[in-house]
Amino acid sequence: MAQDRDVVVVGGGVAGLVAAATAAESGASVLLLDARRSAGGRARTHEVDGYLHNEGPHALYLGGELNAALRRFGVPVRGGDPARGTYGGLSADGETVPVPLTAGQLLGNQALGLRDKAAMGRLLGGLAVLRPARHADRSAAEWLDATVRPGLGRSMVHALVRLATYVPDLDRLSADAAIVQLQRAASTGVRYLDGGWVTVVDGLLRAAAARGVALAVRRPVRQVRRSADGRAWSVESDDGDVVEARSVILAAGGPGLAAQLAAEAAPVLAEWAARAVPVTASHLDVGVHGAWHGPSVVLGLDRPTYLSVHAPLADLAPGGTTMVSAMRYHLAGETPDPNADRCELEGLLDRVRPGWQDQRPHIRFGARLVVAHDRPRPETGGLAGRPGPEVPAAGGLYVAGDWVGPEGNLADAAAASGARAGALAAGRSSGSARSSEAAAAAAARMAP
Repeated sequence: MAQDRDVVVVGGGVAGLVAAATAAESGASVLLLDARRSAGGRARTHEVDGYLHNEGPHALYLGGELNAALRRFGVPVRGGDPARGTYGGLSADGETVPVPLTAGQLLGNQALGLRDKAAMGRLLGGLAVLRPARHADRSAAEWLDATVRPGLGRSMVHALVRLATYVPDLDRLSADAAIVQLQRAASTGVRYLDGGWVTVVDGLLRAAAARGVALAVRRPVRQVRRSADGRAWSVESDDGDVVEARSVILAAGGPGLAAQLAAEAAPVLAEWAARAVPVTASHLDVGVHGAWHGPSVVLGLDRPTYLSVHAPLADLAPGGTTMVSAMRYHLAGETPDPNADRCELEGLLDRVRPGWQDQRPHIRFGARLVVAHDRPRPETGGLAGRPGPEVPAAGGLYVAGDWVGPEGNLADAAAASGARAGALAAGRSSGSARSSEAAAAAAARMAP
């Protein structure tokens, strides 16, 4: 069969969209297949009664790889800065204490003793000069134990790391990943996006279309295998349609789906899937009338919970209303009870804003959402030890997603690995190692 495309990308989330646009920008003919009725993956936004709901609380790191890709592709985004508000920590006895983010806030903090202030001051003041890669072989918990003395200060830092990474069990997270997130949050900050993350999806879709990417939705893929002549890849959809391409990028569903689709041709995919430790959480969005009083972000100090005011900070809700997102983070291997998670999050709101249920609030709950398909861990080498994007012993097969590659966390990892995979696939399709190297260099220029 004649080759239909240079590159086929499976999955239209952030990783797949960046991969497709990058490959097309390098001159490859690209087909993007997505199983759902619309692209976007977990970056989609749902509108209900005028409220815009992301699939769980999302924040764009301005110093991250995704924002770099958006700038490169000319995708404008706007939003609010949560650091302009106040942060509080909620203890078991229901007391909310201020959590300092700056040296001035730390000095004026009445809840922390002098030793806690000194330890937190050393950490906050020294963040910028830390080299994350030097800490890749230790857990975030070990790093914190060696950096901040036990007590309220460490509980606050633990909560901030959890906020930045979505991981509550810091012994199952490499320290380099935690440090990268803290550095980026402290230096360039984050934004809650006006209009929700669909603005990212729509912008990347426009960028991909402008570069010639063909998009096919409602096209779930059944199998990816070597073509008969062994020089290309065959991508078979559930409807029996087959497309051949010199390169294929698997950017949907994490390592488990990648293994399901192509483990016969690339057994290492099953190994990657078996060792993955996903990050999951339940979340509750609540819309209420009127303004919010009290801290705009509340972090559980003895429970893996979080609450943040997302609107009106970002344009996500009708005028005169407030939308709050709360999250219950899950431990690795935990089997969460959705009802218990919802009750805990509603109880968190009860403690922070008593009487909210009397306002006939707008409510949307999501149980056990996948935040990331894997997390960087010390035993696998931290960020640098993550798989891909190239799949060993399977020339022309690549992976992309929040579990792939040495750069970034969460959506930033998806964008970074998508850019790298797209560049490598386009270079291979051109038929020369030099072109592949040039394409990879172009992807590297997307780095923040």
